[in-house]
Amino acid sequence: MVLMGFRELRRELPVAPLFRLISLNRSDKGRAFLSLSMADAHGDDLAESLQSLFTNVSSMVKSELQGTNNQMDLLEKMNVRVAAEYDDLGDVAAGLRVFAEQMKLKSGGFDEFVGQMDAIEKQVSEFEAVVSVLDRYVSVLESKLRA
Repeated sequence: MVLMGFRELRRELPVAPLFRLISLNRSDKGRAFLSLSMADAHGDDLAESLQSLFTNVSSMVKSELQGTNNQMDLLEKMNVRVAAEYDDLGDVAAGLRVFAEQMKLKSGGFDEFVGQMDAIEKQVSEFEAVVSVLDRYVSVLESKLRA
């Protein structure tokens, strides 16, 4: 920041200044502070324009924040809905687990019958082997009787 004296400042100001220099003050550390005030009607227009600008920027920021808040509210509602869906799916999964356990118990009751069916199948296989041997023996006897 460049500090300038009153004369240099006066040279820097345009012919019809928007601000009028009220006073030039020095602080205890030697820095200069300028006090400015509006000089004419253009200054009032500028002040109104700045006020309008700040009001509009404030409204814009407020609207942006409200939009963000609305999105966060929507996201929260979606999270609650998804959590409810997952709870429902958890209930379905628990029901399926109970059903699977019941089926397992019922299939355990069939194990005895499956064992019996395996034994019957083994006996049938042995019986078929005996029938096959007897069939060959009968064929041999028939051929001897014809001869």
